[in-house]
Amino acid sequence: MTNSDRTAKWAEKAREEERREVASLRACLPHPEYHYFLDLLERGVSAGALFQRTGKPVVNLLCIQTPLELIHAAGFLPFKQFSGSYSGASFAGGLPALMCPMLQSLLGLMTMRAEDALGIWVLPTTCDWIVKFPEMLSMKGAVPKIHWVELPHLKETERGETLWREEVFRFKTFLETESGRKIRREALRESVLAYNRAADALSLLEEHRSAGRVPFIWFLAVTNSFFLDSPEHWTDAVLALVKTLDSKGEAGKTASARVFLAGSPIFFPGWKLPRLLEEAGLYVCGDDLCSSGRIFPGRVDLSDESLWGITAALAERYHHGCLCPTFADNDRRRNSIFSQKTKAVIYHILKGCHPCDIESYTLENALKARGYRFIRLETGYTAEDSRNLLTRLEAFKQSLEN
Repeated sequence: MTNSDRTAKWAEKAREEERREVASLRACLPHPEYHYFLDLLERGVSAGALFQRTGKPVVNLLCIQTPLELIHAAGFLPFKQFSGSYSGASFAGGLPALMCPMLQSLLGLMTMRAEDALGIWVLPTTCDWIVKFPEMLSMKGAVPKIHWVELPHLKETERGETLWREEVFRFKTFLETESGRKIRREALRESVLAYNRAADALSLLEEHRSAGRVPFIWFLAVTNSFFLDSPEHWTDAVLALVKTLDSKGEAGKTASARVFLAGSPIFFPGWKLPRLLEEAGLYVCGDDLCSSGRIFPGRVDLSDESLWGITAALAERYHHGCLCPTFADNDRRRNSIFSQKTKAVIYHILKGCHPCDIESYTLENALKARGYRFIRLETGYTAEDSRNLLTRLEAFKQSLEN
């Protein structure tokens, strides 16, 4: 078998993963409005799929810390590169054994589809794996154009805020250079309004999830598909779903099975944990995953509608709204969990996700001191540990009912 034949075989395996996951969801569709999100996922998770759907040039991201509104106002669409493909992770060879599984999977897919590795990539320096990602990408023969956004790891300091604001203004200049046009106040204001509307729509859906009407796997179908269409179309689809949920008035899940999910992100099609949670009878009423409940930092304040004022407001919102465990001072993240309407926390850790791994221990102590039930689940891009995880989740559910 030639290298090209082998690559084509693995690429088809990766596509089959996506089709199989979508087909299983279509078989138990709770509302027709979910079809839109499943259609996006089924067409493929790639920058190419976004370009084909919208016709707009794409800027690739590895972290949602980057202000999406600036990219949108410059005439691009942001695409958060991600992968939950187990086939992609298996195909990526010659990499560290305990690296981030998501990035390992993504590198595998980039090897299968070299054209997806091209173009502009914007990389905030959130974790060491992202910092080293371009080097690993170059090992696979791809050398994209990289723009670094340096993230200050001390958030609650005046110096940290100033450094981040400078990085955001520098990013604005970069986008203007790449697009060949200035970002105008009107365009940036319209982009902020578009993403504020998207954030508001997701908040409405969050209310239904909190009430027990949106199972976690369906919430993921909505959030994981956000970067596969324009924000305007995606928001319209979310509002249509919310309207249906409003009209149905369905009963929610019982309180005993409600949990909050924290930790490493979960990406399509690697939805092993959501399925195990459902099988164990646990309902995720909230989460702080950057692939789900945390895809938006919150609404951006438009009280100062000058170009400088809007850009500065973006910087402030993304800085304070980000709850990434890579920050050294991160009481906001802990307090956000304390504010939830459940006292049961499941902490998900992808093997190789060192910031979440380290945080889980300190967070466990803080939560248990306040009477929370806590379970730490470490897993990777493999199905081999599914039975063990299910057993632990079932035992955790029983402990909540006692």
